[in-house]
Parts: sequence; C-alpha cells; structure tokens
Amino acid sequence: MRALLVTDLEGVHGADSVDCLIGGEAAWSRARLRATHEVNLAIAGLSKQGFTEFIVSDSHRNGTDEPNLVLDALDRRATYDFRDDAFAAQLFSGVSAVAALGMHAGGGVPGFVAHALDVGLAWECNGRFLSETDFLLGLCHAAMTPFLFVTGDDALIASLPPGTRGVVTKRWNSATSATSLPLEEVEAAILRAALEPAAPASALPDGPLRMHVKGSTFELPELPFLERESSHTVLVHGGSARQRYQFAHVAIEAATEATSEFVDGSPGDEGFVEQVATMLRAPWPSLAR
Repeated sequence: MRALLVTDLEGVHGADSVDCLIGGEAAWSRARLRATHEVNLAIAGLSKQGFTEFIVSDSHRNGTDEPNLVLDALDRRATYDFRDDAFAAQLFSGVSAVAALGMHAGGGVPGFVAHALDVGLAWECNGRFLSETDFLLGLCHAAMTPFLFVTGDDALIASLPPGTRGVVTKRWNSATSATSLPLEEVEAAILRAALEPAAPASALPDGPLRMHVKGSTFELPELPFLERESSHTVLVHGGSARQRYQFAHVAIEAATEATSEFVDGSPGDEGFVEQVATMLRAPWPSLAR
C-alpha cells in the first residue's frame, strides 16, 4: 500500500510567525525539523495499518531551492518529491490514500498566512472560499483516491467539508501570528489520525473558480477558459476538478505581475520578512467592504 503525503509549512506545530516560512531564516530551520518529525509520526502510524511506501510531496515555496524537510532525518521508507506542481496527476498513480500535513486556511478566510495556491491569492467557488486542502480533496475525489487526514491551524480545519478528518496544531491570532497547542497533544493527535482508515474525499464544488488577487491590475492572456470579472478578479472555467486546477495555474502566472509588487527582495535581504508580512496583512481589493 502506497500513501501520498502532501506537506506544507504554515500549519506545522511551532511555525507560528512569518520568519518560520522563509528559507534561510533560523526559525525556518527549526520549522523544517518539526515538519520532518510530523511526517515521520504520520508514517509510523500509517505503517501500522498496512502502508509500506510513502511519497512525500513538498508543496511549500520558501523562496529558495532548499527542501522544507530535513532529508537525512526523514523516515527511510519515504521518497521525497519536490516539483513545480505538488498536486501533479502523476503523484496519484498507484496511491492507495492521501494525507496532508502542515496545511493552512485559504484566502478570504481569516487564518494564519491564509492564501491558496500562491501568496496574495484567494480562490472561491460556488460561494465558498477554497484552501489548498480543498483543491487536494477535489483532486483525490476525481482520481477516486481516498483521503486520510489533514493537519493545520484551527481556521483551516473549521473551513473544510464535513467528514474531513482534521488535526488542529495551532490557533491563529492574525494573518502573521499563531499560537501552537501543547506539543504532546498535537503529536498524539497525529498518531491517532494516522491509525484511522481513509474515507472518500469531498468533490470540488461545481462551477467556475473565482481568483481574487492582491495588488494592482494585471494583464490576462486571451484564452477561452479565462474571463476577467474585474480588475482584481478572474473567472476560471473548465470541466473536471483536474482541468480547472490546471487552468487556474495559467491565471496564477498572470497574477504574479500584481502580487510581486509587495516583495522586491529575496530571502536573507534586510526587510524581506516584513515585506511578506505586509503582503499577508493586505486585503484583497475585491473583498474589501
């Protein structure tokens, strides 16, 4: 039995500030150790219910080429995978079930570092804001791959479809601050979740995806599946969950023209962490009341 473990960093226990998420920062070095430990805990639990192979897909973008897990400390049964698309269709091949660790709330929902698919973006479908976990659930449903559990902050877990097994690792305070729960409590909860059988994943809601963008207006390519709704919103049309997800990445590439206005430095530069924090605090113009 093979499990796909999708990992992120925002929802990892102890990663409670923006500097924990940026490559090269001392806090990031500590956070990646915690992320590795949580993956190992999940593997230990899942192995007890018969899983023998583990693909670990690293979805976090820390601004460098460094992995967000400490590979020397990763369980030897795991195969680490880092690619442009952490939810790529090839990763689902031969997989018996999927879990997600260290995830965060989607943009449009108050939460710690809330965004979806890229910083500065919020995604909405059929009146509901989507997290990256929602996209992952939808892709699991489309591939008929059962879902195990997800770990992350309380805002994420509260936002997920009913029946999704979630482990709360922290309480969000603001867009740039969270407070982790007691470590022993979180570790025990991850182990318990990893012993539970997988269940059918929730489908992605029907209808076009609406992308909300921070920053100024941007050029949008003229493609039949993209429709500009306003200066800060784009509708992404399509059929299946996988098709809409792939089309969404075309819109994301266009939107970087706007979101890059917030950050003009690189990890390690003076003020870079605060630039990212400013972007996270900024409202989506299309959602401002």
